Amino acid sequence: MIGDTLARTDSERECLAALRRAIGTPDSPMEGHGVRVFLLMERLAAGRGAGLDREIALCASLLHDVGLYPCASHGAPYVVDSRHYAEEVLRERGWPVPRLHACLDAIEYHHDLRAQWHRGPEAELLRRADMIEISGGLLRFGVPRDEVRGIFQHVPRTGFYQEIARLVGRALRERPASVPRIFLR
Repeated sequence: MIGDTLARTDSERECLAALRRAIGTPDSPMEGHGVRVFLLMERLAAGRGAGLDREIALCASLLHDVGLYPCASHGAPYVVDSRHYAEEVLRERGWPVPRLHACLDAIEYHHDLRAQWHRGPEAELLRRADMIEISGGLLRFGVPRDEVRGIFQHVPRTGFYQEIARLVGRALRERPASVPRIFLR
């Protein structure tokens, strides 16, 4: 299964399981999205020589969009709902507060229009990796085109845009005022 090969720690495995519970199935387009975002985060970090906490990066990558699913949605902007869901999942893992907040901030601010380096490398690298993924590699932030293509071939993007359109469409119908607040606070 897509995420199983990456999840090494108990926290990573729990985040993967929590994503699958929210979605209702393994190997979904959104699980693939999370894995691609993580792989892009690793590549961006390597290209910058930036330190990256792998566990924070993978947990944030897997759960950054989970607030789009009904079981994690509570009417807030979905990035805030994703943050709350991740906090529930990780609360009992015993992470030190600064580490937990680094993960939760990466999730909540991954669509912010401004750079997020001040929240830690995971926050900014998640933001950039998600933009590479959403743009289909049109944006690359210095990652060579062939490496982006390689990640997309390794973890196929089949059904990803349809799933995003379905989820964002539902968010626009059910909580329209919350959607612009993922970008503007």
